[in-house]
Amino acid sequence: MVSTSSNASRAAAMLLMLGRAGVSGAALKDLAAELGEAKPPVLRCLNSLIEYGFAEQVARGRYRLGPSIFSLARTKSAVEIEVARWRSVLEEVVEHLGQTVSLVRRAGLNVVVVDKQVGTSPIQALVDDIGGRLPMGIGSGSVSILATMDESDWTEIVRRNSDKYPNWNLDADVVAKHVKKASVQGFSHDVGLLIPECAGLAVPIRERGRYESSLSLVLSVPRSFFDLHEASDVAHQMKSIIETA
Repeated sequence: MVSTSSNASRAAAMLLMLGRAGVSGAALKDLAAELGEAKPPVLRCLNSLIEYGFAEQVARGRYRLGPSIFSLARTKSAVEIEVARWRSVLEEVVEHLGQTVSLVRRAGLNVVVVDKQVGTSPIQALVDDIGGRLPMGIGSGSVSILATMDESDWTEIVRRNSDKYPNWNLDADVVAKHVKKASVQGFSHDVGLLIPECAGLAVPIRERGRYESSLSLVLSVPRSFFDLHEASDVAHQMKSIIETA
């Protein structure tokens, strides 16, 4: 198990909450309630973030992200390089299949949508926008990434995220079943698991010489798409496009 600092974890969680709160900010009492902590340690954490410019006070007892976040966002990141590298692959998948495709990346115990290309077919599936975040184990993209890991590693991630899965009417056993299936197939596929009328198929993107993946290409489609297409054939097409990039 990876050891973490409670102070660092609190600060990271708070930055994410302040990001969701937007320019109007969030009240101290709401931040404390969401963290499940008393106000004094939450306020101490906020004051530390304020000291470094990562948070600022909007009004008495109300806070939002500070200007230091902007300076970090302006720094060229590895994610930007990855997005630029794989953009043409997303475009080619859309051209071949006509459906919306996303690039998702592991971010700790979560995955984040870092790029998306909207399909050309008249009927499209619902899909998170760029910046959308899900716990690893939720969604075909994160499952395909988990399936590239050693079993001891992915089971630990599933265990640590298990309290989040009921929000999607799933549990750790169901998630583990999907990860094991994806590890055998080489891709992840689900129909109606999260949204009744939608389906997803994801293939991991592996850097040369590495088996474990931190990126996945995710096709989001109406469930009727797989009445006309074999999942294995679609996965093969997506893998072929990735391999020729």
